[in-house]
Amino acid sequence: MTATKTAGQKFTASMVKNLGIGTRTRLRRSLREDILEAVRNAVVYPGYYGEQRTAEFSAAYTAVSGYHKHIEGGRVDAIVCWYVREGLSAYQFTKLIGRMVDANVTNMLEAEDFFKSLSAEANAAYRARY
Repeated sequence: MTATKTAGQKFTASMVKNLGIGTRTRLRRSLREDILEAVRNAVVYPGYYGEQRTAEFSAAYTAVSGYHKHIEGGRVDAIVCWYVREGLSAYQFTKLIGRMVDANVTNMLEAEDFFKSLSAEANAAYRARY
């Protein structure tokens, strides 16, 4: 019996392979920007990636736009902003974008609700670290 992957899992696997991210790879600002840029390139420049990778990365475009608006723009709780920016490894950040794809985030309101739902997870991570 073969298990089928969700769109978010396909995105995560493809992004990890594309950028060579491992489970212990640290999230540098440049690597986070590379992840976000790969999604933008797939949408903006047709043919930048192959057909399959373009479809997988394009599915995350709304999630990436929501990240820019709500996390980089500081529109949600400061602890959640810290958690998404600094508290995640590169692999965890990629999985977070994949989770947003699986949660069917299709507009900015849904993205905001998704980030607000991370509040308990972010608070636990902050307490564990500090």
